[in-house]
Amino acid sequence: MKTLLLITVFSIVTLISHAQWTDKPSSTTKHNLYSTGEYVVGGEQAGKIGMSYTYNNKYILSVGYSATFKSTVTPSDNFLKSATPLTPVTSAEPFENSENLHMMLGRIFNLNEKKNFRVVLQAGPGITTFREPEFAMVNASNQYNFETKTSKKLSLVLNPKIEIPLHSTVGCSVGPMVLVNSNQTYIGAGIGIMYGLIAN
Repeated sequence: MKTLLLITVFSIVTLISHAQWTDKPSSTTKHNLYSTGEYVVGGEQAGKIGMSYTYNNKYILSVGYSATFKSTVTPSDNFLKSATPLTPVTSAEPFENSENLHMMLGRIFNLNEKKNFRVVLQAGPGITTFREPEFAMVNASNQYNFETKTSKKLSLVLNPKIEIPLHSTVGCSVGPMVLVNSNQTYIGAGIGIMYGLIAN
């Protein structure tokens, strides 16, 4: 639900700004605003959506949301050996995943005169939410249950990338994503699409 809401908001803002700024001559337009969607591969697979604002084709401000796909978790071997046989109380599968909300500032370096091949160096703070199961025995029986625990950590996000505007309103991107906090250091590589007012 959160992902769908963010996609809707990003799309509406992008369309409104596109309609407003494209009415001006390209020579006087210093603002670009576009939405992004990425598939990230790393220690865990993840998805990332965001919105980027650029000024004068030099500076960039990005806000975004990323989340790892849910992965099934099983109790540790030591926990399972605490009673024999040990069976779950419910058929629900315990899972773990993480979500990150972030804001980044950066610098754009155009690699040609047409400005359709550029390097973006950006980094900034984020808040990461972790969801992990905690297992417990049920009334000293041979059954166990779990409760999903949630914790939040302040994170540092680094997301340099290469952006290739294929048209003034659509393009693609590729680059690494590094997310560092006290729980983990996540390193991944993403490939994505861009839509909106990308270049002028």
